[in-house]
Amino acid sequence: MKPMGTITKYYPFIDDESKSILDSIMEESSSYYDFVQQLSATVLENEVPVNLAYIAAVQAWWCRIQDSMDRIQEKYRDVPYIRPWGYAHTTLEDDQIRHHDNVVEAIEELIEINPDDWILAELHLLHAHFHHPMFGDIPSLLEPVEKVKQLIEINSLLKCFESQACFYEGWAKRIEGDIEDAFAVYKRGVQLAETHDDALHKYLNLSGLGDALKNVNIQDAIAWFEKSYSVVQDLEVPFLEAEVLHDSGLVFLVAGEYDLAISCYVESSKYYGSPSPMLARIYVDLGDGQQALDIINRYLEQFGHAEASMALISKARAFALLNRLDEAQQCLDKTSELVMKSGLDRQLGRYYEALALLELAKHDYLSALDFFEKSWHIFERVGEMTGEKNRALLGLARAEILLDKQSDDVKKSIPCGRWLSKLDKYASEQDLPGIRMQAALLKSEFYQNHGQHKDAQAVLQEALNITDSRGVLTLRKRINNQIQELDRLIHDEGLVS
Repeated sequence: MKPMGTITKYYPFIDDESKSILDSIMEESSSYYDFVQQLSATVLENEVPVNLAYIAAVQAWWCRIQDSMDRIQEKYRDVPYIRPWGYAHTTLEDDQIRHHDNVVEAIEELIEINPDDWILAELHLLHAHFHHPMFGDIPSLLEPVEKVKQLIEINSLLKCFESQACFYEGWAKRIEGDIEDAFAVYKRGVQLAETHDDALHKYLNLSGLGDALKNVNIQDAIAWFEKSYSVVQDLEVPFLEAEVLHDSGLVFLVAGEYDLAISCYVESSKYYGSPSPMLARIYVDLGDGQQALDIINRYLEQFGHAEASMALISKARAFALLNRLDEAQQCLDKTSELVMKSGLDRQLGRYYEALALLELAKHDYLSALDFFEKSWHIFERVGEMTGEKNRALLGLARAEILLDKQSDDVKKSIPCGRWLSKLDKYASEQDLPGIRMQAALLKSEFYQNHGQHKDAQAVLQEALNITDSRGVLTLRKRINNQIQELDRLIHDEGLVS
């Protein structure tokens, strides 16, 4: 492979022997991942300068090569600035919670022995990495970033770490809800990474752009994730490929492109070794309670947390779809206290949505409408478009149609109800193709309930023109099946007349 800034950025700080070894390994390597594997083997099998071992520990951590991480820790256990790079970190929240204190303690001990600025800067950034946005701990996320900025002001050679600092600063601004500033910081991070030929941190900032924009413009978010995936493909790091696929799965889910979302989560799950709980959410959205329940149970068998509120809510949703009402109610009874204790609006919104699904299964559509509406208002206030807003609106439209169908009142020939109109408008404005197709299916059902079979068919035929993306194969199949059923009904009506 060609020399890359992800590695050569260390050259101003290290000895000639280390530079020579790095040059040789890069020349022999086929990719960044191959380089990290060869570098790890070199520092484990030979006596090398300790700074080279440090660089190997850092790169093995970024690639999450656990065996190399563990063996480097064992061989260089007496080197204090290598120790913080021995703690695992994946997309699982438990990693951040479990290892945060260990990482911070190791870094604080190291500061007392006055390490080189370049090592200290990188360790402060590692500290920032072990803060998860779910916990909203903005000050302690930004404090290590500010320390790095101060070091850069003193020593301009440390600018090579600035793109990574941008990633964490953008992360903090996104948590705060300042999407415009987050976008600007991530863009600067991409530009700095390109200037220093640092593909690893270019990937991080590109993913940050996608993550920030999923709450603003889903199609732009998809485009940024596609760019980040292209960078990762060149790096050939399995962990990073799994990470970007996992994150991409969410934006496809929000867009209603369920088949692509499923594909992303299935592929990323091959690396993680367990099904993503996000898959269960997708299958609930598609109305497949059994698939959702199987995935939740397989996930819980591996990781436990069966009494956690998210697990209970997921199981309640699946049980409701399967008409296992007592089990759904038991899950929600257990969830209620946990949700109230958490004080998190998002959890309350998800709890209301699961309650609404249970009321749908009980055929109490008025109560379902009430709970879906509570969920909608929470997620509208929270302002994040991670699928919950879609789910609430779809539920509201569904409950509205079922309530209308159940009513004994004289039907009025109207194009659609209040929430169905809102769903249709929202999906169009946000450019969510799969959600638009689901809205069309609901609108068609509404027309069909009123005996307007030709209108119902026209809505579906128009919906087929929304997109032919691979992400909506399941929805297109449902639409085509319904068109065929309407063909039959229209034909039968013609015979009668």
